[in-house]
Amino acid sequence: MIQFLYTFFYILLLVPVLPVYIFLNRKKGYTFNLKERFILYSDKGQNNLWFHCASVGELNVARPLIEYYKDRYNILITVFSPRGIDYAKKQYPYATVRALPFDIPFLFKKFIKIYNPVAVVSIEGEFWFNFVNTAHRFIPFISANTRISDDSYKKYKRFKVFYKKIFNSIDLFLVRSDKDYQYLKEFVNNPEKIILCGDLKFISSKSKKDIKFHKKGKILIAGSTHAPEEKIILQIFKKLKEKYPDLHLIIAPRHLERIEEVKKLIENSGFSYQLRSESDIMEKDIYLIDTIGELSGFYKYADVVFIGGTIANIGGHNVLEAALENKPVVIGKHYHKIDDIVKQLKDKIVFVAEDEKKLEDTISSLLNKGIENIDLFKEVDRIFRCYVQNINKVLGGKNG
Repeated sequence: MIQFLYTFFYILLLVPVLPVYIFLNRKKGYTFNLKERFILYSDKGQNNLWFHCASVGELNVARPLIEYYKDRYNILITVFSPRGIDYAKKQYPYATVRALPFDIPFLFKKFIKIYNPVAVVSIEGEFWFNFVNTAHRFIPFISANTRISDDSYKKYKRFKVFYKKIFNSIDLFLVRSDKDYQYLKEFVNNPEKIILCGDLKFISSKSKKDIKFHKKGKILIAGSTHAPEEKIILQIFKKLKEKYPDLHLIIAPRHLERIEEVKKLIENSGFSYQLRSESDIMEKDIYLIDTIGELSGFYKYADVVFIGGTIANIGGHNVLEAALENKPVVIGKHYHKIDDIVKQLKDKIVFVAEDEKKLEDTISSLLNKGIENIDLFKEVDRIFRCYVQNINKVLGGKNG
C-alpha cells in the first residue's frame, strides 16, 4: 500500500513539476535527458557494478571505489543531476553513464533487466523509495558514505514508517560518522547492517589531479565559492596585498554559471585577472578558474586556502583536498555539512573564522607562519580498507 500511494502521488506531482525542471536546466545550459529517465533506449550489459551518485560532489566521493573496481567489473553509473551526467561522462570515459530513471517501479525493473548489475552502490543520501525497494528485490543494495543530516533526521522521524521501509530494504550501510551511525540505528531493524567506516572524502580527496600551472609569489585560493564570498574575499585580498605585495588570488566559483558575475566583481574591485581556460601562467593579480574538475590540482600551489559555502549559509564543501596537501584551510562559521571532519581537524589544519575580521586575521597569520606537517594518510588507508572489505563481502568475496 505504501508503494502504491507513494508512486501515485509521485507521478501526480511529476506532471506539473517536470516542465519547470526542464526549463530551469535548459536555462543553465543542461539537457534533462528525458529519454533516459523513461529508459527509451536499447542497450545490454553483463558483470556491471552499478554506482549511483546524485551529482558532481557524490561522483568525486565515489572516485576511489569506482577506480578500484573498474578492473574487476564493468562500471555502470547513474546520476540524477544533468550537470552531473556531463561531468561523469568526462571523468569516467570507461563507464556506462545514464540518467537515473524516474522513481517508478517498472522503470527500475527495466533498467536492471537491461544492465544485469551484480549490486548497486549508492553514494551518501540517495534514498528514493522505488529505487531502493525495487533494486533490493533483484540485487544487493549498498549505501556508501551514508550521510544523515540533522534536518534529514527530523524528516525521517516525522515519516518513520515510510523511511523504515526504505532503510530496511538496504543490505549494507557504510557510514561516515558516529552521528550518522546513531541516527540510522533508530530506523534499521538489524544494526549489524550498519558499519562505521569513516568519511570516503578522506580517500577521494587524496586523488591528485595533475595540472599545468606556473606559480608566482604567495597564493591564496578561494575554492568552491558562493555569493557573497567572492566579494568578501576580494575585500580581504585588497588589504592583505598591502602586507604581502607578492600575494596572488585564485578564485574557483562552485558553479561555473556564475563566472560572468564573478568577473564583474573582480573588475569592480580594481584588480586585473586572467582565466584558467586562457593561460596556465600566473601573470595577473587574480586567476579565475573557469574549468571543471581542476580545483583540487591547484591546492598544492597554495599557501592558504579558503573553502566556500561557509560564509554563505550552505554548510561547507570539501576541506580535505587542501588538508591532504598539508595546506592550511580557513572556513566561515557555516560548516554543518562538514561538521565531523572539521571537528577532527579544527585548529590543526582547519581554522574557523566567525566573522570577516577574524577571516582576514587568520589568513594573514597563516601566510606569515604556516602550519606544522600533519600526516592524515594512515586514516585514509584505514577507511579505504573498511569500505572495500565490506563491499567485497556483499559481492561474495570474489575481489578481496
